[in-house]
Amino acid sequence: MIAILKHWKLILAIVLPLAFLPLPLVIGTKAASAGWLVLVMGSFWGLELLPLAGTSLLPIIFYPLMDVLSTDDVCRVYFKGTVMMFFGGLMIAISFEQSNVHKRIAMTVLRLVGISPRLLMLGFMIPTALLSMWISNTATTAMMIPILKSVLLEMEADKKTSIMMFLAVAYAANCGGTGSLIGTGPNLILYETIKECGEDQPIRFLSWIYFAFPLLVINLIIIWLWLQVLCMGLPSKKKSIPQEKKDNITRVLKVKLAELGPVSRYEIVVLCCFLAALGLWFFRDPDFMEGWKTISEVEIDDATPAILISVVLLAVPLPSGEPFLPWKVVQEKMNWNVILIVGGGFALADGMKVSGLNDWIGSLFEPLKDWNQFLFLAIIMVFIMVITQVASNSATASMLLPVLRDLAVSLKINPLLLLLPSCLTCSYAFILPVSTAPNTLVYEALDEMKTFDMMKAGFGLNILTLISTLVYMYTFGNLLYDLNDFPDWCSPASNSTLVMNL
Repeated sequence: MIAILKHWKLILAIVLPLAFLPLPLVIGTKAASAGWLVLVMGSFWGLELLPLAGTSLLPIIFYPLMDVLSTDDVCRVYFKGTVMMFFGGLMIAISFEQSNVHKRIAMTVLRLVGISPRLLMLGFMIPTALLSMWISNTATTAMMIPILKSVLLEMEADKKTSIMMFLAVAYAANCGGTGSLIGTGPNLILYETIKECGEDQPIRFLSWIYFAFPLLVINLIIIWLWLQVLCMGLPSKKKSIPQEKKDNITRVLKVKLAELGPVSRYEIVVLCCFLAALGLWFFRDPDFMEGWKTISEVEIDDATPAILISVVLLAVPLPSGEPFLPWKVVQEKMNWNVILIVGGGFALADGMKVSGLNDWIGSLFEPLKDWNQFLFLAIIMVFIMVITQVASNSATASMLLPVLRDLAVSLKINPLLLLLPSCLTCSYAFILPVSTAPNTLVYEALDEMKTFDMMKAGFGLNILTLISTLVYMYTFGNLLYDLNDFPDWCSPASNSTLVMNL
């Protein structure tokens, strides 16, 4: 029995696909076949029966065999324009890490905010969130942990303060990824999902920041206040640090900043390339003027400037003759797993759409069209919030966002009303150590932290961020995107009619 339990993943990887097999065999439609693959990939992703990237390759095997999509059609999806934009963004992020720009930003912010426990927590949260907008949430958290350990050692921090600080870093990294389009996988999945509604849809690289960054700031404040109340009491209760410890903390931060040395040519070039990428993204198609994309008669998307800047970083030489961004470093540090997960999610979604599965699922929600819209959206967000605690954020978005898009179109609801909060909720994985990589890193880094500590803090935070997102959508989100009306850019012609029979 013990030997069998050791191989439980292999056993489930065989048993679950067989258990779901009656669905395509009995019903025998393409939608049923796609539904079988959704159930298989969803269970594999949730239970991690295979590496997440390995599960993402299953559409290449099964969609052609089930006559849903050809092999060529499936494979093309894995590196479509949105994935290449993510790839270019990751290359720019790697150049940040190579140049130590991210460390300089983090140390500078920490020195500026002050050294009381409450301000120090904020000092760690701000650079973590800002950096997570552009580089991997995992890499950002891993970078902050050694700095945090040094500061806590000088503070002689108690257990509650240490837990508070580590959780603050993990939660700031999770939320920080929502701030830019390339910050985390679900954002890109939403971007690709909404593009299929119509060419004039309003989500662009800079418009996403206009929408998401204010909510990021709101949620950071909520995290900061919530962890204080949970671990230190109300903000009015002062917890001071002796002057000697303050001096030690100041010295530690000063030494770590000094270790970086003066600003290097490498850092300046990387920052200039980053700003150039932002400028190209902004002026590609701004709302107030004609963008540079009009130089070509074919569509130029955000992937083009991302790859352009990446190639520049590969080409510009250091004084030694080596490029600023050696390809060997890209190979070592590139997060290929996330790229495959995002691509696999797109492939899964394409099969669901072509087979008619999305439309059938949408038809099941038809009775809900008369529900209160606010309550309907809240129920969807709660459902996603539960799923994302145990499944990959990108996997959750891949399975649910295309369905929600087609549901919104069928019910004549603005797709952004369902998609935007649902996408953001995929990143609100605060409850379990396995929910996200930042959660896992801080849990393993602090011996005193127990699973219950994270569950207690994360459960309350999930409720608070759900409320803040709902309120934000019906205020600023509605002002920005006019969510009460079905938009002209969402062409019904681009969406198939509801298929009522599976």
